[in-house]
Amino acid sequence: MTQAGAFSFHEITTQAESWQSALEATWALRAELVALVRRNAGRMVFFIGCGSTHALAQYAAAFFQRWTGLPARGVPSSELWLETKALVPPGPPPLVVALSRSGQTSETVQAVQTLRAQGAEAFTISCYADTDLARLATLTVCLPGGREESFAQTRSFAGMLVAAQMLAALVADDQALIAELWQLPALAPDLIARAQPLAQAWGTREALQRITYLASGARYGLACEATIKMKEMSLSTAEAYHFMEFRHGPLALVDEAHLSVALLSDALRDYEVGVLRDLKARGGHVLALGNRLEGLEDACDAAFDFQVSLSGPARGVLYMPFLQLLAYYRAMGRGLNPDRPRNVLMAIRLQGTGMVV
Repeated sequence: MTQAGAFSFHEITTQAESWQSALEATWALRAELVALVRRNAGRMVFFIGCGSTHALAQYAAAFFQRWTGLPARGVPSSELWLETKALVPPGPPPLVVALSRSGQTSETVQAVQTLRAQGAEAFTISCYADTDLARLATLTVCLPGGREESFAQTRSFAGMLVAAQMLAALVADDQALIAELWQLPALAPDLIARAQPLAQAWGTREALQRITYLASGARYGLACEATIKMKEMSLSTAEAYHFMEFRHGPLALVDEAHLSVALLSDALRDYEVGVLRDLKARGGHVLALGNRLEGLEDACDAAFDFQVSLSGPARGVLYMPFLQLLAYYRAMGRGLNPDRPRNVLMAIRLQGTGMVV
């Protein structure tokens, strides 16, 4: 019998394979992907997913729009399916980018099917090629290196994130960003090894009763994914906020039992650190993640520094190992099995309005 948590730990700590798989799969289809996006120029690009991949859709849409200049939104698959008219503007149908580990999630399949019937093109990023989504899609970017045994997404999420970044870089024809993305897999082993002791030290602090993840811009999608990992793996109370928004009401939560995990950027660092100092002044605990974090002793209790030479846009996936390990160690400290979170399935399939279990 496999030890509890063994799959999750292996999948988190070997996710460089998923990053590499994502780069190779996206690169192999670069001409087709760019052509697909360009022939849909001027149309809204919807990135869609469910659960973790909805969080990824939020990140990917913001990153794609910022880098390509093309309009993009990240929405839940169920909303695009059931509230199509509320989301899709009048005019030519949008381009749909469907994110799905399994390629079988019912809401995502239904959303793509609905939009395809209205004349939209779609492609999917998934860990499997022979799926319902692949049969509906114009193209499928398949990441076999992202496949998992555990139900909670870790390496699959990270791989699909890298694929979405490479997609944006290819469409923008940004050769510098493309070159940086190819460097990511080699950075993973050292990054993950350094993340483990700090994640374990803070993940096992049961005195911390509430956890908030703070981020700005596209990184807000990563903060949302961090809350999903923390909730499903460890059954903890967790939520995500934009940095500056946290001052507007939620600051009332902050006390010695509150942990804030900050996904720091470069461009907005001064504003973000200002928020962290407010949290510290009110007795809260703060963990900071980012690059080149010297001089933040008054703003956080501890910091995980990536210590890389990559530009900010290329570093998105580097937040994920620490965030995943923090949830993993909290689950293990509570005697839970992060491989099989309570009430969580590998893929949700619907029959009528209920789940097929």
